[in-house]
Amino acid sequence: MPEITEQDLKKQLKENTFSTLYLIYGDEAYLKSYYVGRICSGAVDDALRDFNFHRFEGKSIDFDAVSDAVEAFPMMSARTCVLLKDVPADALAQGDREKLMQILSDIPPTCTVVMWMDTVEVAPKKSAKWRAFLKDVAPYADLLALDRRGSADLQKLIRSGAQKRGCSITPQTAGYLVSLVGNDLTLLLKELEKLCAYKGTGEITPQDVDAVAVRTVEAVVFDLSKAMFAADAARALSILAQLFRQKTEPVMILGALIACYVDMYRVKVFTLAGARPEDAAATFNYKGKEFRLRNAARDGRKMSLRDVRSCLEILYRCDTMLKGSGMDAQLLLERCITELMLVQHSVRT
Repeated sequence: MPEITEQDLKKQLKENTFSTLYLIYGDEAYLKSYYVGRICSGAVDDALRDFNFHRFEGKSIDFDAVSDAVEAFPMMSARTCVLLKDVPADALAQGDREKLMQILSDIPPTCTVVMWMDTVEVAPKKSAKWRAFLKDVAPYADLLALDRRGSADLQKLIRSGAQKRGCSITPQTAGYLVSLVGNDLTLLLKELEKLCAYKGTGEITPQDVDAVAVRTVEAVVFDLSKAMFAADAARALSILAQLFRQKTEPVMILGALIACYVDMYRVKVFTLAGARPEDAAATFNYKGKEFRLRNAARDGRKMSLRDVRSCLEILYRCDTMLKGSGMDAQLLLERCITELMLVQHSVRT
């Protein structure tokens, strides 16, 4: 069986035609959970679920019990469904791996098995064991990778979701929501639900987003970096103090700040090589976060590559001291921000 797309699966669900084996993985948790639920509820009648649906999970799965469930004949139904959640196929003992492959290679037509990799990362590019498993299971499975959506797709989903809830939102405001909340679809839909409840009806504005949406640490640090590039030291240090009042972990603050300058460094390197800032998106997997590169190109337009390297060295020293010196974390970050602003000030003058 081949790798399938989301559209292929939607067609199967619409036509009520199910494969005997699905392997669903990727880094978009919401979509994985959604489609696993659709397959399981579509394959088995809810009234007979107790008889025909079987669920197994984790490292300690009894594969003999799985085999019995797969071979079981449906009770007053066309098929059974067996859900295998978070089976670490790359880390199984040889005997368990052989048992699993024996089961998956001989599933009866009256059964649908769904392998749902919820928290287990399937990483064929990093792991030879995952590559081997996917190669072994591919002849029997529909493989579906559900990864984070790009910014344009997320904006469409947000606009569609707002419309279903009696509201509207422009592409620009939807993009602004993504920039504040991130590209995790679960979080985005929660924030959209809150926004629509807050608005009731009508168009959701950026002001509504500011009033309701919970901003990620990255979004708040983006405001911090904007204040720094505007040479507004008072506002930058005020935002930092706010993060500490909210008990944000110092390493998270510094990590988000480092990410801003790494984005800038990548943009500079690509620009100097004659490429566009957007070209870095594919190379470094900015799917759904392309706006970060646009922001980096804007904020760093007056800085040289050497200036950005100097900033990264300041951040590296701060990271080392934050993790090993025992000094006051807020003081270290205040000093780091001041040093970064001095580099940026020297560029202007």
